[in-house]
Amino acid sequence: MSASNTDRKFQPSGKAYRSESNDYTYGRESYIMLLAYNRIRSIVSSSLGRIYVRYNSNSQNKWLNRQLRDPYTKEAKVQNLRSRAAFKLMQIDDKYRLFNKNKSDQRILDLGYAPGAWSQVARQRSSPDSMILGVDILPCEPPRGVNSIQANILAKRTHDLIRLFFSKHFQLNRHDELHKDHGYFQDMLEEELTHVKDTELYREIFTSDDNYDTPGTNSTLKEREKFPVDVIISDMYEPWPQTTGFWNNITNQAYFRMANTTGVSIRDHYQSIDLCDAALITAIDLLRPLGSFVCKLYTGEEENLFKKRMEAVFNNVHKFKPDASRSESKETYYIGLKKKKNIDKLDVFSN
Repeated sequence: MSASNTDRKFQPSGKAYRSESNDYTYGRESYIMLLAYNRIRSIVSSSLGRIYVRYNSNSQNKWLNRQLRDPYTKEAKVQNLRSRAAFKLMQIDDKYRLFNKNKSDQRILDLGYAPGAWSQVARQRSSPDSMILGVDILPCEPPRGVNSIQANILAKRTHDLIRLFFSKHFQLNRHDELHKDHGYFQDMLEEELTHVKDTELYREIFTSDDNYDTPGTNSTLKEREKFPVDVIISDMYEPWPQTTGFWNNITNQAYFRMANTTGVSIRDHYQSIDLCDAALITAIDLLRPLGSFVCKLYTGEEENLFKKRMEAVFNNVHKFKPDASRSESKETYYIGLKKKKNIDKLDVFSN
């Protein structure tokens, strides 16, 4: 073999190219691809230098380690609870006795119920005949034995639907398609619908007038129908991720508004106050006299003002931080017992 042939890695003659350093034979296309690959590899390695692999940040690692060591997180999995927050409500109920297994018709409203851990506790600690309704702006399948609606608690129409559900046992969980004109009354015959349109129930649902009233309505409406809820529990704050469906301002804006904790204590506090006030307004509108109320609050400078509003609505107001709440967390819970009668919302929020 000549020296010139030895120095040349590939011989460019013929239809095949043979490397004399080994016995691999390359076709023309393979040879061109090999040259291109070697050229690209040399350029990339010289320009990038290193390939970086991203690992969890320090804060992510702390959160994961805390979750792995947390006894409440482990116990929630053992008991098939949807989150560790269930133990907070259990400890609140142990101290203040919100739920009653001996009361057959107890009516419980869970605000911001997703993912459903508090509703699970309410179901376990109340009688089998009790009615539980979860309301959340985010979509979430309710636990067994719990009803739910996806709605904005700030809307008056949501309050009307809650009142209808509890006072008239009106079923809101309809999975079939609704009639384009008659909605929940779709399964009735046309002649029945003609009669139903003249009833108060139909007008309450489908009237567009927020000030709708009929002669004698206020005088004949029973207190139980006007204030149908016995217990209101509110854990509104953390969002439940949207995994299906399409963008909708009603549902998606919750991700950018009051639902997220930001880590900035001042901002989190004010957002928490907004949600607590929304829950308190719901209690004024729907909770029966002597009823009970629980809401979560992130502590801050307006906490005392909220406590005063609570004292204007309830005879007994307590501040309580369960053992299940982490020591570094700024969350606390306000419990209102024995709701007062004849409460004026303007007086509560103007003083």
